[in-house]
Amino acid sequence: MRRYKVAMISAAEKRIPGNCIAKIREFADLECRRCETPAELAAFAKDADIIWMFGANVALKPEALDRLPNVKALFRSGSGMDALPLDYAKAHRLSTWNTPESIAESVAEHAVSLLFALARHIVPFDRQVRRGEWESSGARTRWHLSGRTLGLVGYGRIARNVEKMVSGFGMKVLHFDPCAADSIPLDEMLPQCDFVSVHCPLTPETEKLINRERLALMKPDALLVNTSRGPVVDEAALAEALRDNRLGGAALDVLCDEPPKADNPLLSEEKVILTPHIAAFSADFEKNFWECSVRKLEEICRSLEQAEK
Repeated sequence: MRRYKVAMISAAEKRIPGNCIAKIREFADLECRRCETPAELAAFAKDADIIWMFGANVALKPEALDRLPNVKALFRSGSGMDALPLDYAKAHRLSTWNTPESIAESVAEHAVSLLFALARHIVPFDRQVRRGEWESSGARTRWHLSGRTLGLVGYGRIARNVEKMVSGFGMKVLHFDPCAADSIPLDEMLPQCDFVSVHCPLTPETEKLINRERLALMKPDALLVNTSRGPVVDEAALAEALRDNRLGGAALDVLCDEPPKADNPLLSEEKVILTPHIAAFSADFEKNFWECSVRKLEEICRSLEQAEK
């Protein structure tokens, strides 16, 4: 197989496990550096065939790519493609790649955990006990899992894992995804759901997909979980719906501003559970993340070689 040059622009070599570095260098030439500006990236990756990154990177801009004539592929380890300049890539015929398989199970576990914590009032009851309030003879959770309907917004790997994980709880599962043959329209699905879990990517089409009008379609005691991207949900509309008791609760691992601004009304809303964008980070995260990255890089190299034949 032809050896392609890979430029890792998110971290120095010491940040990447040595065994992964060694495996990559069996089939490709790899250089690593955390690039902070487009100019720095352009200078560092001047001969690169593949740009590799994880997380967001402020240096990966069109003005940098304009100076990299050899680049053929952009690769982001992890799920989500919104950190890549997709319009530029499409216009310049650069292939784009990611590794959603590396975190799908972990994110699904977190989404299910958030849903169960909401439905069973775990956080409020914990706070009650810590306040010294043990008596709960009159307390009742408002939701029962069995027999309820869960709606999945997006039906990729993570959502399918969620569906599998809740299968033992006797819930009916519906899904909306334009790419799924058996999808139902979102506006038709939402009124049927007791619980809604969001798993779609952030694109121009999905920004504020869950907006004021769609929140109004949901049952007044429905629960919303978001582990995808913050801007998929209109936060102002969500806060308003919760304040006016037009929604039962929400659990969010992602927000529009991360970390949130101090005046974000969701911070003071008792019916909200917030976690700091950590759904992917299980005990197996590092192992899965890097092993999937190595496999995907080899796949990219083979794909590029095949395209050149």
